[in-house]
Parts: sequence; C-alpha cells; structure tokens
Amino acid sequence: MKLAITHTLLYDYSNDVRLEPHYLYLHPKQGPYLKVDQYSLQISPTPDFISKNVDSADNIQHIVFFNNSTRHLSIKAESIIEVTEFNPYSFIYHPFESSRLPIKYANDLNDSLQSYLNRKGVTTYVDQTARQIAASVNWDTSSFLSELNKFIHSFAYEIREEGDAYSPEKTLLERRGSCRDYSVLFMAMCRALGIASKFVSGYYFSDPNQPQYLHAWVNVYLPGGGWRGYDPTQNCLVSGRHIPLATSAMPNLISPIHGTFRGSAQSVFKAEVSVRKIEE
Repeated sequence: MKLAITHTLLYDYSNDVRLEPHYLYLHPKQGPYLKVDQYSLQISPTPDFISKNVDSADNIQHIVFFNNSTRHLSIKAESIIEVTEFNPYSFIYHPFESSRLPIKYANDLNDSLQSYLNRKGVTTYVDQTARQIAASVNWDTSSFLSELNKFIHSFAYEIREEGDAYSPEKTLLERRGSCRDYSVLFMAMCRALGIASKFVSGYYFSDPNQPQYLHAWVNVYLPGGGWRGYDPTQNCLVSGRHIPLATSAMPNLISPIHGTFRGSAQSVFKAEVSVRKIEE
C-alpha cells in the first residue's frame, strides 16, 4: 500500500524572535515493512544550515539552524511511502518460558535492553495494577499485552497536541489521556513485569475522511518475536497501518519538533496531518 503524508507545523510569534537550533523528527523510519520513496522538507524562514543525522536510537534527525529574527516558523514535511501489512502474531516465543510473565532476558540481551527496562514511573499503584491484569490472564505474556491494550483503551481519550506526556500514575488514576499518555502508561506497566518497551511517535492510517493527528504507540521486545507494536489508543497490534517517525526509551527525546527562541513574545502553535492512500 502506497501512502502520501503531509505534516505541517506553524508557529506565529507576537514579536520578533531569534530561533535557537530546532530538532526535527519528521522523517518516516524505514524497516522491513516500510519503504520511503520520497521525502521533502520545506522550512520558512530559510535556515542557514540543516544537519541530517542518525541519533543514538537510529532515528533520522534534522537539526535546523537560523540566524535572522522572525515572527513565524513554518515547517512542512512531505513523504511518499510503501507499507506492507503483516501478521503480528507470526512468531514463536524462544525461549518458550518467555511466554509467561515476568520475562527474564538472557544476560547479554538484558544488558542491551537496560534503557528500555528503566522503572522510572513504575509506582506501587502502577506495579500492582499491572500484576492484577497479569494474574487475571494467568500470567500469559501475549494475553497480558492484549488485556493491557483493552484496559487502557477504555479510558477517556483526549486530544492534546502540546506538552509532555502525563506521568503513568496520573493517567492511571484519572483514567484519561492522549495517545502519548496511554503509551507512557503502557510502557510503565510492561516494565513492571520485565518487558522491555519503547515509545513510538508516528502516524496511524485509518479513515482519511476523519481528522488526523500525530500518533503514539509502544514497541515491546518479545524473545523470539523481537520488537512488536501495541496501540492502546486503537486497541490493536501494529500490523502495517502504523507509520513510525522515531522510537525512544524516553518519549520527550523524540517530539516531532523541539526548540526554543530568544525574545519577549507569545507563540501560537498549529499542526496539520494528512495521510492518504495513493491509488495504483
């Protein structure tokens, strides 16, 4: 399936400002089921320099440098990609003991996954709730992940385009949040039971006639299955309709745009996302 993606970000400032370097994560992340055919980046005011890098988590990162003052910042990222749908259940746990919780990774693998096992945000309440869900499915790993998806999906969903994700406990206590809040809670509850997990920022292709936004979900590392995606917002497994931009153990590191400005001004932010299928 071929998709055309347009992501526009607009900032208007009440006075002239000088833009500090801005970090962008707007390039689709290639993988076995995703190929990038075209990509373009349009920025106004015209940057003095753009550095294209691969960051510490193998994401494509652009760092944009500006010299002159401005009252606006406009960024448009356009891409054409090809995605292949796949069966997310097509794997066998190996070693088979990993099909039961808590997961214990082999020593070398455990060392390599440490940043994805960090228990920051795993409070007593988060840990106990995770264990209650696991016990309800007899500590079966796949069943726990599916039940966790369903549990968080039942919360009150809200659209919040700016700001950091809520803490896992806040989302759990209030039973509400955005897709990134759901994902951060999902990660914490997985890590409570020894499942390595990372945050994914990207897009989800569903009904092109509905409003579209930046999306977030979670990848978990399953022995024998590698990284597998779970989306508590949609209550589904990732199977070819999710388009990742970046992944990280720490969600705040991969915001689609991150930067500051110098000057005394108020800013107004607007974002638009379009993902549409190209008929072949």
